Parts: sequence; structure tokens; C-alpha cells
Amino acid sequence: MNPADFIRDYIETHEGGLSTDPDDTGNWHHGVLVGSKFGVTGDVLARHRGVTSVTPAQMAALTLDEAVRVGMDLFYTAPHFDALPWDQAVASVLDMGWGAGPGQAIRLLQRMIGANDDGQIGPYTARLYASYLAHHGVEAAARAYGAVRNAFYDSIIAIHPSHAKYRGGWRNRTASFLPGTPWWGRFAA
Repeated sequence: MNPADFIRDYIETHEGGLSTDPDDTGNWHHGVLVGSKFGVTGDVLARHRGVTSVTPAQMAALTLDEAVRVGMDLFYTAPHFDALPWDQAVASVLDMGWGAGPGQAIRLLQRMIGANDDGQIGPYTARLYASYLAHHGVEAAARAYGAVRNAFYDSIIAIHPSHAKYRGGWRNRTASFLPGTPWWGRFAA
């Protein structure tokens, strides 16, 4: 499974269509409830299109193909995930970046592997990740990153108790990228 296929897969598996939940901060853009679609927020769609704002109608018209391009451009290529070996653990980091932003997802990975957590993938982070893989293997890396993801979600809920309603979905999504799941087998196929 290449990165674009992975992005399409997680959008189709984990993201719904148009969401206008007012409690989800990602649905607000410049103080307007524009919603999100396929997990793409108004801020992200505007950045991808090179405009300052988007309307609710523009968000509703977002296609799956454009959402995949958003994922590749802003969540895979721009943060330099291509500097890491493409494996199931990196795929989980990419998925985390879809929900929490690439910088946050990378910082969590960097803490896990012992790198400075600057949120940037550079040669040092890439070397440390390769070393981590050589010593632990991809399955252990994916499990460790899953634990880091869940701890991050718990910290968010501690700060924003109203987000507790998302905990089950966040944990299910994290678990779906672990060894032994159907996805794990599809990834290598």
C-alpha cells in the first residue's frame, strides 16, 4: 500500500462525509461553522487551495480525490514523511497527523525514539527512526506509537473534558493500525 492508497483507505475507513458538529473545533473556520469533510477542515482546505477562506458550500463540495491530494501534499510530502521508511508504524504517524496535525504527530514519534521533539522530520529523526526499527522491529514500533497516541488523547481530554465523547473513536482508530488487525495484512499486500 503506497501513501496515497493509505490516505484514501483511512479516509474511507475512518472519516465520514460532511460533519458540522459545533463541538469539534476543526469544523470552525474564521469563526464560521463550515464543517469538515473526509477529515479535511476549513483551515486545511483553504491552505491547500491557496485561498484565505472557504465557505460551507465549498466544504460540502469537497471530493474524495481532492481530500487524498490534500493528504499527500500537506500531510505526507510537506512534513517529509518520505524521509522515513514507509511502513505500518509510519502510516500510523501519518494518520495521527491527519487528526492532530503533522507537527504534533512527529513530536510524539520523536519522543518515542529519543529525538529532539521539534516536530520536523530531518536526517537526524530519520536516522533515529531507522535505528529504532533495527533494534525493535516494525510491530513493536507500531505498538509503541499506539501507546503514545492514546496517552496524547488522554492528555487532550484532561484539558478539554468535553472531548471525552471522542475517546472511544480515537482509541478504536489507533487500535485499527496495530499488528494483527485486518489493515496490517492489507498494508503489506
